[in-house]
Amino acid sequence: MEPAAPARNSDPGSWWYLLHTKLYRYRALLRKYWWLVLFTTCAGLAVGAWKVASQETVFVSSGRMMVSGKLALTDGVSFIEENNYFMTTQRELMQDEAIRQRAEARVRATSPETPIGPVELLVGPLAQTSIFLFTATGSEPVYPQKFLDAVMQEYIATRRELRSQKTDSAEISIGNEIERAQIELHKEEDKLLDFQRKNNIGFLETEGNSAGAYLSKLNTQLSELKKEQQLLDLFQLDQKIAHDKKMREERATDDKDNAREGDLRSSTNRGSGAEYVNAQQQIEVLKSEREERSKDLKPKHPIIVEIDEKITRQQQLVETLRKQSTEELKRRREAAKLEIQNLEKTIKEQQTSALELAERLAEYKTIQAGVNRKSVQLESLSRSKGNVEITRNVDQEVVSIRQKASPAQPQKPGLARTVGTAVVLGLLAGLLFLVLIDQLDDRIASYTEFQALFPDHVLAQIPSAHVKKAAGDIPHLAPEDERHAYAESFRSLRSSLVFLPTSGIAPKVLLVTSAVPNEGKSTITVNLAITLALSGANVLLVDGDLRRGEIHRTLGLKNDRGFTDVLIGDCSIQAAAQPSRIPCLSLLSRGSSVTNPGELYLSKDADRFLKAAYARYDYVVIDSSPVMAADDTTSLAPKADATIFVFRFTSSSSRTSRKALDLLRERQANIIGIVCNDVSEAMQEYYYYRYPEYYGTEPKQIEGKVKTIQ
Repeated sequence: MEPAAPARNSDPGSWWYLLHTKLYRYRALLRKYWWLVLFTTCAGLAVGAWKVASQETVFVSSGRMMVSGKLALTDGVSFIEENNYFMTTQRELMQDEAIRQRAEARVRATSPETPIGPVELLVGPLAQTSIFLFTATGSEPVYPQKFLDAVMQEYIATRRELRSQKTDSAEISIGNEIERAQIELHKEEDKLLDFQRKNNIGFLETEGNSAGAYLSKLNTQLSELKKEQQLLDLFQLDQKIAHDKKMREERATDDKDNAREGDLRSSTNRGSGAEYVNAQQQIEVLKSEREERSKDLKPKHPIIVEIDEKITRQQQLVETLRKQSTEELKRRREAAKLEIQNLEKTIKEQQTSALELAERLAEYKTIQAGVNRKSVQLESLSRSKGNVEITRNVDQEVVSIRQKASPAQPQKPGLARTVGTAVVLGLLAGLLFLVLIDQLDDRIASYTEFQALFPDHVLAQIPSAHVKKAAGDIPHLAPEDERHAYAESFRSLRSSLVFLPTSGIAPKVLLVTSAVPNEGKSTITVNLAITLALSGANVLLVDGDLRRGEIHRTLGLKNDRGFTDVLIGDCSIQAAAQPSRIPCLSLLSRGSSVTNPGELYLSKDADRFLKAAYARYDYVVIDSSPVMAADDTTSLAPKADATIFVFRFTSSSSRTSRKALDLLRERQANIIGIVCNDVSEAMQEYYYYRYPEYYGTEPKQIEGKVKTIQ
């Protein structure tokens, strides 16, 4: 049978799964020890009630005040309220010891007949308001009201005194600042007048502007001269003549501002350079004429000879002009160099003069800025002093008593809080006991805890049966049992045994045991035998607890002869076995009680019995005594084909169960798995056979007609 799909978040490693498992364990503890939590809670309630009853009656008076922040006058127009730490500061001031003492003195002076006692004063602002709630609690019926009224009045008086002191202090401080500012302003003004007497400010500004413009013009001329000198140093004669020609053409369009530059260069442009160019051009013209004439005349023709002579004379003239131009270029270079030196010297002198003018102007502006700054500061201080004087005459604070102290009412102090705190502490104490029990108790309440402690194979999970007899015993299974999940869990156990993976023959002699009594071992043994018999197998159920076995009572049979009688040889298996009301199921009851069952199990008679039962029955299911109760089971378990160990949730001790399993393994018992008994279907990890609607039909009963596969 396939198990149902797991619910969401049922992964054993998920946090939700672990949380659900832990909550289930505490729920099981709470169900078991609910009385402990109830007891601690009731005890806390009783303690709280006793404390309230033992407290003396106190008298409580309350009142209210509206308190706004200081309204600071800004520029005589707007008002700004101080909010920074205002509410906290005022609350501390209201509860100040000095105000309490002044209030007590006021009450003594105005009402000397009123009895005075200790008073607890609490002050707190109401949420999102500027209203403070005052509460006075005391042992006298009249004094709290009078004391609270006095506190509110003394608070108002203290605020006014503080405001007056602040105003006087501020006025004195501002007056001192005004005197200091006036002295500094006079010093700055005297410094300004002294500078003006020594310097003509208009002349400084005019000369500063002129010096800057003239210096800029000199720098422009120097730049042009340096550029021309570079060209003179780089040009050859022919390049210089060509450049001069280009410059003459450009100079023709220049304005009068360039006249000086034209005069500086005119000597070169009008000298031999122009004649040299004309001579060169004349040679080209003569050569062109000779070439034209040579087409018709011979080289020695008088005209050709005359032209050659002219060309020769022109070439001689060109050479002479070249020498003159070279000399002129050299002189021009030297003249430009001298002119640059003179101009640089002039610029340096002008820069020194302009720098002196600029420093004097800067000094004047600095002095003037100081005077303006001190004037503005003095004006601001004067305005502040005026505001302080207005503050002295105008009450800027809104402080008023909105509700006078009410008549003191008798109360039990902290009734709800005391009782509530006591109940919560009692409940927490009970829960703390549950946590302590959880730490000390090693019983397992969930399948997750079981898997963490026991690595053994789990054959089946048996849920709670829900239906019990009057005596408290769980009834055994019936062919048409209505406990569907309970019956299906035993069918699952049967399938685990039938299809148990083994290398040889499947085990037929099955011994069922547990660590200690009351773990459901006998119930599981009986129901396992019934389930195997209902499948058609011939089953012998043996009550192997020779000390206290009671299986015959469960099945409604007698105990005249049984297992003990067979082992001691008084009767045979056939004579002692009793058929039950379940087809194919026979019971071999306990028989006579003995004090030494372990010796019988170790005898050869036990071996002969097991051999005979093995040959006669399909399955032999033996219910043994608990492992930790006696040594009987550890003597018989090694002779059985397989041992099934029963572990009961919320009841079995994990330490004891592990000790019992280790003891069985030491005796070479073949433990094939564990049956988890009394598993709650409410656990998240238990999702087997939860669908009762699946069993809603009435199928034809076929159990008992199917033969078990051997």
